[in-house]
Amino acid sequence: MIEPVMMKIRFCFFTFALALFNTLGYADDKEIRHVVIEPATVNTPRSDTAAIAPLSGGRLMVVYHKYHRGKDAGRDHGVCTIWSKISTDNGSSWHSPRKLVDVAEGDMNVQAPALLRTRDGELFLIALRAHKGGDSSTMCVFVSKDEANTFEELTPIWKNSQGQLLQGGTSCIMELSNGRLLLPFHGGIGNQWSQKNSAGCYFSDNKGKTWNRSSMIDLSKRGAMEASIAQLADNSLLMTLRTQLGGPYIARSKDNGKTWSEATFSGLEGGESGTCLRRLPESDRVVLFWNNSKFNSEHHHFGERTPLSAAVSNDNGKTWRKLGDICDNLKAEYTNLDCFFTENGDAILTYMYAEPAWNRKAIHLKAALIPKIYFK
Repeated sequence: MIEPVMMKIRFCFFTFALALFNTLGYADDKEIRHVVIEPATVNTPRSDTAAIAPLSGGRLMVVYHKYHRGKDAGRDHGVCTIWSKISTDNGSSWHSPRKLVDVAEGDMNVQAPALLRTRDGELFLIALRAHKGGDSSTMCVFVSKDEANTFEELTPIWKNSQGQLLQGGTSCIMELSNGRLLLPFHGGIGNQWSQKNSAGCYFSDNKGKTWNRSSMIDLSKRGAMEASIAQLADNSLLMTLRTQLGGPYIARSKDNGKTWSEATFSGLEGGESGTCLRRLPESDRVVLFWNNSKFNSEHHHFGERTPLSAAVSNDNGKTWRKLGDICDNLKAEYTNLDCFFTENGDAILTYMYAEPAWNRKAIHLKAALIPKIYFK
């Protein structure tokens, strides 16, 4: 009688182990799951532009901006504030909402947060204070040395800019292999919604105490916008840009972001929307998330923001191979992207979701949980 009992025990253990294996995201399965991080409500009709960083104890922290009920609710110039949530299950669920940064009196809003955990364990949070009228801004920097329990505000990266400087939906701060902090941005002289934009970076070599500005990238029409950057295996930098020119453009830097090449077409078709560029963990390859829509010069944003697609490059962005569509509802809008890789190599791709497209009365912050095998 002992042997059948032992076999039953072994079977139960195997079943439990397999379930745990799948739960942790190690299963040989390309299925992508979608979760809601922050739903739209009557009082908070829009949440988006998120970033994720790891905390101690296996926790993840997401930061995002949340628009509030009132005049211009849900529109770019409406009132919004910066919030965070916590996940203890690799992004499957999110809880413990907390307001991190409030709008300053007299300002339009505070928007476009980004979060970075440096190699020495500090957490950097950035947030853009958009001043009234949309023609000036201040980029605030906060640092935490106690796992996000408290944040200390540092000297702004820029203050009361002449013309609107911003990051938009691809807000990001990154740490290079040499310890340099890098912040992509774009802007111009005039109003946020009408100005001609150039793109570049601010960088700091002293942990955010002071910042310098890179060379700038110019393109035609509305210009170069919403840069996303990845550091390649040879330590050079690759940048992708939102444009009105038929799809994402790319630029390169060989001096850690101080100077940039002229931007050229990536070869990937799309309208005017942001991208998210990342180097795959433990790999020489890079992945790009973008809206692979049909370019339409008559459209107000030169194409729809659907589908949300992914492509990989094995040659540092010279050529691309499309992997597929992450989201493909043709009546919806997916944009304002950010991607975080968990310790096991799975991806958490955050995005704003609106249906119907261009609806600013109900925008949800969602995430696609993408298993690492998807990128093979």
